Amino acid sequence: MAYQLSFWEVIKVFFVPVDPVFYLFLVSGVGIPLASLLYALRKGIPFRKLLFLPVIVMVVLAAIPVISLLYTGSGWRLENRKLQIKANPGAPETIELKKARVTLVESNGAWQPSLRINGIGLRGLSAGRFKFINGKEALYFRYVESPHKVVLESDGRYYVLSYPGVEEFYQELIARGALPVEF
Repeated sequence: MAYQLSFWEVIKVFFVPVDPVFYLFLVSGVGIPLASLLYALRKGIPFRKLLFLPVIVMVVLAAIPVISLLYTGSGWRLENRKLQIKANPGAPETIELKKARVTLVESNGAWQPSLRINGIGLRGLSAGRFKFINGKEALYFRYVESPHKVVLESDGRYYVLSYPGVEEFYQELIARGALPVEF
């Protein structure tokens, strides 16, 4: 049993749902250099003096697929009585379910993120280490909106997962040995 994002699912969260800040970044990183290039070329400035402008555009446009590749595979994988969570580029964290405590909470409660420590934070995807309204720090994975979140605690570390269908995942964690509690 697993829930992991493909490359195209990560690409999609850059554009859906609409994020005005992202579009402002895209327009300023692509549109302004291109408009400046066209203006300068019309004024007769040699292209070699303007070479930095297309480079800026290429870097901005390359950032989207590069970031998407870093977060491809983000999510979780449940194997036997172990849960692997990948919310950052690099090695996933593994939790033994017999040592884990788990609860299902409302998405708009105390487990709302208040500060991203590292990772990515877009409207459709949040992944990485976050600080929450209740003061706890956790590895966080959220893909699109869901009315609930699963919160796990193991060895003093917290993990928060949210995606459509997370309620069934909560039941599966309990069935595989996680202890249901209230945080």
